[in-house]
Amino acid sequence: MLTLRQLTYFAKVVETRNITRAAEQLHVAQPALGTQLRQLEAHLGVPLLHRHSRGVDATPAGQLLYQRTQDMLALLERTESEVRQLHGTHGRPLTLGLTASLVHLIGADLMVWAATAFPGQALKLREEPSFLLIDALERQEIDLALAYCAPLRPGLIVESLLVEEIPLVMRADRAPTGDTVSLPQALTFDLAMGGERDVGRRLLAEAAESHRLDCTVAFETQSIAGIRDLLRRGLAASVIPYGSVAQELDTGELVARRLVPTLSMTLCRVQRRVDGSLEGANGFRDALVARCLAMIRERLGPFVLSP
Repeated sequence: MLTLRQLTYFAKVVETRNITRAAEQLHVAQPALGTQLRQLEAHLGVPLLHRHSRGVDATPAGQLLYQRTQDMLALLERTESEVRQLHGTHGRPLTLGLTASLVHLIGADLMVWAATAFPGQALKLREEPSFLLIDALERQEIDLALAYCAPLRPGLIVESLLVEEIPLVMRADRAPTGDTVSLPQALTFDLAMGGERDVGRRLLAEAAESHRLDCTVAFETQSIAGIRDLLRRGLAASVIPYGSVAQELDTGELVARRLVPTLSMTLCRVQRRVDGSLEGANGFRDALVARCLAMIRERLGPFVLSP
């Protein structure tokens, strides 16, 4: 007999195309996951996965089972949501993942708006770098994310929302004259940046490589507060989203210079392809994203490039 556990495990393996990664995301031991997969294949009498040196791929039978499993899981989650609503109970809170720059830019006002506009629906915010928000979505730790330059992954829906320009930021007394700074000139500063998986760091490194320039980071930290402190002390400059330093830019303590050529990143709405647990909250989810976008556009001003 098929079990829900077997189907859930199988779906995760198909989405990740890697048994080790699936076991990590499911928080189960790899041998236990392998046993469940073998039992599933033995019960159905057909191979569901093609195993090779790079991972696994679903066979035609496996693709069919995966599609049916997605339908079943969605139905179960939707049923749970509808039963809760039938008995007059609110569904679980919606957890929205935002980057540190977006939390700094709109987080508090977004929470106040949600509590006023949707008093029956609780909202939780989770702050992480974009790459960790994607991981959290796949582990079902959050329900929705606004992340930059989100990669396409099985099981996730990625929708581009806007393109944001990333400036070079430093203390006012260290800034070069003019409104712009060339990429070679920017790379002469002592830079404070996030880790190698950080979107801004990656974009800067790719731009430097395309122009055959060295990109040296003097201070590496994933802490936005740490980077701001280095900038305020005049010890470094940073290619950093406007939202991370909006208050300091408004007061004039820090200044921003546009890079030539322009560096930009795409803000994306990301959610799981199958997620019936918040079926009753779709209106709230859409309104939430729309409100986020309106506030982001207003506060980023000229740093929004499109659409």
